[in-house]
Amino acid sequence: MANKREIRVGATETKLQMTSMIDVVFLLLAFFVVTYKTPEIEGDFNIRMPVDAQSTSQPSLDDLSPVTIKLSADANGNLSGIRFGEQKVADMKALRAAVYQYVNQNSTTFQDAYNGLGTPEFRDDLEIELDCDRQLHYRYAMEAITAVTGYLNSNDQIVKMVEKVKFAPPRG
Repeated sequence: MANKREIRVGATETKLQMTSMIDVVFLLLAFFVVTYKTPEIEGDFNIRMPVDAQSTSQPSLDDLSPVTIKLSADANGNLSGIRFGEQKVADMKALRAAVYQYVNQNSTTFQDAYNGLGTPEFRDDLEIELDCDRQLHYRYAMEAITAVTGYLNSNDQIVKMVEKVKFAPPRG
């Protein structure tokens, strides 16, 4: 008997090499992961629209500029002076009262508001800028932030005054 070979024409079997395809996919994945650059976080764009000529209750654009609080330090880093704008302030309690008076220009005194009399305003358009001496201890800056952002009144309720606080850029 003769050797019978079956010859199939055009019936060659092709197999896909999955291992090579998976390797290429992982290489592409690794490439894109390594070269991906995260976008920078966008800042808070505070758009200040012009005040309507008929409206008198809106503050002018000059009022919306940051109010500077200057914290001076002595040689040891202790607090030696506080200035709220052009006004000299004695301590953090007086700073809180000065900020309260600035925010609530036509309102009650700080002591009345602390005792729960009257309703203090909250201004989200006001920005406070802290200008601290380089050698000033960190805790004084934190005390100033605490003093200007709000307080607990006599009924243990949180009263907000200012929300935006930033540090002035360092000088020379």
